[in-house]
Amino acid sequence: MSMPPPPQYAAPQAAGPAAGVRYAAWFGRFIAYIIDGFIIGFVVGIFYFIGIVIIAGGSSVDSAGNVSTGAGTGLGLIIVLVGAVLAFLWKPFFWSRGGQTPGYKLLGMRVVRARDGGSVSFVSGILRMFGYVINDIVFGLPLGFIWAGFDQQSQGWHDKIAGTVVIQA
Repeated sequence: MSMPPPPQYAAPQAAGPAAGVRYAAWFGRFIAYIIDGFIIGFVVGIFYFIGIVIIAGGSSVDSAGNVSTGAGTGLGLIIVLVGAVLAFLWKPFFWSRGGQTPGYKLLGMRVVRARDGGSVSFVSGILRMFGYVINDIVFGLPLGFIWAGFDQQSQGWHDKIAGTVVIQA
């Protein structure tokens, strides 16, 4: 009677989405970012245009060069503010509802939690968006985005802040 072979030791899996999951390539993420930028830029541009037209339509300049604002100025500012809030919340909305903005969906990518590949919460989406702002404003260069091209898990600084990764869906 022969003995069965001893069980083989399997090293525990590293934390991450799942075995065999491919992280999205930097260039694809960049293209998706541009696609999403055009879409949200168009939508928010409509809000900005309407708001500025209302503000300009309610303002007047007298012969001495003094500018006076009319009743529509407040409404115009509110419309511009709604556009700005929409621009900030648009991506977190999509990330928390399936992990795909239109650009990511078109290119077959998804944002997931780095620790287990689960869905991203709206709060994590907001943190990720703040990471975008930090990359754009604080550093003046997209260093945090470029970082994703050299990172083992293709994480940009915004991903590291929010605990997310982008994978091929």
